[in-house]
Amino acid sequence: MATCLRSFCFEPLADGNYQSVGGFFMCSLRHNRNFVRLFLGRLITNIGDSVYYIAAMWLAYDLGGSVFYSGLAGFLTLLPEAFTVFVGPLVDRLSLKKVFTTTSLLQGLLLLIVPLLYVTDSLNVWGVLVLMPLITTMELFHSPAESALLPKIVVKNQLVKANSAMAAAGQGTELLFNSLAGVLVVLLGAVSLYVIDAILFFIAVFLYAGLKLPRQQTVATAMTFSQQISTYRSELKEGLAYVAQPKILNMLLPLMLINAAYSATLVVFPALAKTLGGPDVYGWMMATLAGGMLVGTLLSSFVAERMAMGKAVIGGYSLTGLCWLAVPVVGDEALFAVLLCFFFASVPVGATNILFFSYFQTTPPGHLVGRVAAVINSLIVLATPLGALLGGVLGEWMGSDIILVMNGVTFLFLACYWLSFQNLRRLPKVNLEE
Repeated sequence: MATCLRSFCFEPLADGNYQSVGGFFMCSLRHNRNFVRLFLGRLITNIGDSVYYIAAMWLAYDLGGSVFYSGLAGFLTLLPEAFTVFVGPLVDRLSLKKVFTTTSLLQGLLLLIVPLLYVTDSLNVWGVLVLMPLITTMELFHSPAESALLPKIVVKNQLVKANSAMAAAGQGTELLFNSLAGVLVVLLGAVSLYVIDAILFFIAVFLYAGLKLPRQQTVATAMTFSQQISTYRSELKEGLAYVAQPKILNMLLPLMLINAAYSATLVVFPALAKTLGGPDVYGWMMATLAGGMLVGTLLSSFVAERMAMGKAVIGGYSLTGLCWLAVPVVGDEALFAVLLCFFFASVPVGATNILFFSYFQTTPPGHLVGRVAAVINSLIVLATPLGALLGGVLGEWMGSDIILVMNGVTFLFLACYWLSFQNLRRLPKVNLEE
């Protein structure tokens, strides 16, 4: 909930636990051909997404020669997510099989444009920037389509395992291929990765095309698109009314600020990586952040059982802020120390993400949980692209180190913010089993 980029958004699995990517092979789901095809398609497209993101952000910075362009790239990549609210009703009216095959095919074709521009000596930063939001737009359809398809191809008593396997596939590939992508950029070049990435999406198209769905399972919903939008607006108003409570707002505004600050920080990573070694270092930096987030999520139950939420947030944000402030102090020569700072800065964020998720999941009345989540996600989505754009502008003007310092100061400020509100610092323990 409290992370900025989709690459680092680790949500709890359906049963509140975390399992290995291959865990589902130990159960009867491995005999479900539809699920295996969907799972492998998700695994391959997640690999493609991770490789593409690293290659695209580095290419935008390298071709533009400025932090401003990496900030603009982050802004354009995140901007389509502001329209996620319209995707769900649209997916409900389409054949789910066609949603997966068409969007994956389009992603593959769009990715091939970069190598085509390269071989015709027409590649420039603006070509990369134009393609980024188009590719991201195709990605928006996968999550709601997956959520709609799983109950149709998996029996109810296996749905938790299926959701867990799908989520673990996403987390595992992001952690591994964020680091590998940086190395591959050095070995093969960013443009070559676009070709490999396109091939991965074409393989996913083949897998999705093999889904065998009964005809009645792809029939559009009886509600018209306009009716679904009208229903969504009505539910959104109810969610807004709940979120508008002072206590909830006092929690949400810091989350928005954190997402903006994190987004601003990540767009200066290519420039920082260049001073530390190059694109392989960029991959290690991204993987270290992802690893810290993952460790934090795994420790969230331990933290929730032993610490009140208010104390956990104050202590966690303080540690994160100090770690970010330590990066410029460590200097450009000590790469390992910099990576350690990134790792320990991310662990508290990963843990508090789950606390926030659980709090917003268990505190509202049952019929409002989904609506409150939609409002919170929408507000956070609005903050992230703006943070990326601001990071690019300020990073170009003041330098990468200043952005890292600002991120650290932001976390320390928010720790003090929580400490200053009695209703926040005294928040009790969160029960993750609810």
